[in-house]
Amino acid sequence: MEELPEKDATQKTCLSCGSLLSGRFGKKFCSDQCRAQFNNRRKNKEEKWITHLNRILRKNRTILKTLNPTGHSTVRIEFLKDHGFDDRFYTHQYKTAKGEIYYFCYEFDYQLISKEKVIIVNWQKYMTPESHLNN
Repeated sequence: MEELPEKDATQKTCLSCGSLLSGRFGKKFCSDQCRAQFNNRRKNKEEKWITHLNRILRKNRTILKTLNPTGHSTVRIEFLKDHGFDDRFYTHQYKTAKGEIYYFCYEFDYQLISKEKVIIVNWQKYMTPESHLNN
């Protein structure tokens, strides 16, 4: 059985497979394959998070769209949550001159009108994501 050389404190190991590195000073991977595997694993973790967030946002949008066929509806917050709505996630906010805040899931938005109810409204031209900066 072949013995592996002992690692001293100055030697670095491959970030992907852990094997000892030799060669230039700043080397991080033993091969192109290890570099690609390392970067793909890191990217997959980030992509999974983004995919998860997009799934929640799309679900929220679908719920708002379904419950708002006329362009303006009032519903109970519990009713939204019973359908799987997660009010922690939205794409942007719009703050009116009166200080009212609309929370958007893409082009559908809602505003809290009490502790128990929300108004669901379809997007209006004046409600651009940048317009809240001018108020």
